[in-house]
Amino acid sequence: MKKFSVIFPGYGLYNIEFLKKFIKKYSIIQQTFKEASDIVNYNIENYFFKKKNNFTFYNKNIYLLTFISSVAIYRLLEKEINIQPNIISGHSIGQYSALVCNKNILFKEAIKIIKIRNKIMLKAVQNIRILTLVIIGLNYNIIKKICSLISTKKKIFISIINSKKQIVITGNYSEVYTAGLIFKKKFYAKIIRLPMLIASHCLLMKNYQKEFSYYLKKIKIFTGKNPIISNHNAKIMFSKKKIYSSLTKQIYKKVQWYKSIKKIISMGIDIFIEVGPGEILTNLNKENKNISSYSTNSYKKLLLVMDIIKKL
Repeated sequence: MKKFSVIFPGYGLYNIEFLKKFIKKYSIIQQTFKEASDIVNYNIENYFFKKKNNFTFYNKNIYLLTFISSVAIYRLLEKEINIQPNIISGHSIGQYSALVCNKNILFKEAIKIIKIRNKIMLKAVQNIRILTLVIIGLNYNIIKKICSLISTKKKIFISIINSKKQIVITGNYSEVYTAGLIFKKKFYAKIIRLPMLIASHCLLMKNYQKEFSYYLKKIKIFTGKNPIISNHNAKIMFSKKKIYSSLTKQIYKKVQWYKSIKKIISMGIDIFIEVGPGEILTNLNKENKNISSYSTNSYKKLLLVMDIIKKL
């Protein structure tokens, strides 16, 4: 049987129309959203899919939608085809999706801790106007150099390295905005603004790691089924201690996604299944012609993934 990896997305710009269809079609997805609603004490499906012009709620809670829908789709794959990946990894908040689907953390406890995580991150930037930009077409060294020249007081941070030519920066609004203009006008880079209210995976969060650690220690972590990659250092987390350490550090250390994918490939894996509400990670993998990536963000793509996994 050929090896494959399952990867879970983090924050992103998602079209949620397909989720509405998924919920109507599959009872296990309905059940997952109902379970999540019972945990948070409000109807998640109603807030995300039925209320109109609910942009403020959507932006504040997109992390929940990403997490819940990723777990829901994975549960569907478990039910329909008994999916058994060889290794799992998650991007940003996707690390929690990975841990739940790998049986390292209970779904209920994961929701509680990511809500606390989000609250702490919002508190960390309550007096700072934040901007987060995706820079496409420039390498890490150029971006790091320009950010250092603009900000001598560490107000701009490289928070995610998605690929050789896709980097995410975050921090003080005016300085990140200035950097974005330079990247666009001088270097002709493509700039995408992410509607994020937090500045995750950067040093703005470091002073809050102890507070987060206090709550993290309250949840139970299990050994899990398969090897799982830590996205802040691209290393395999074998033990409960490593998982705990990774989740604590993840809030202030940059996401090393490019290295994570390289690590998985080095293990002899060339098939990736992105389980979640988008295909950002799948599109990133298209830069590497030696691997195959598939997403699950439509009924047609989901059926294709099921068929591919059955034949492995």
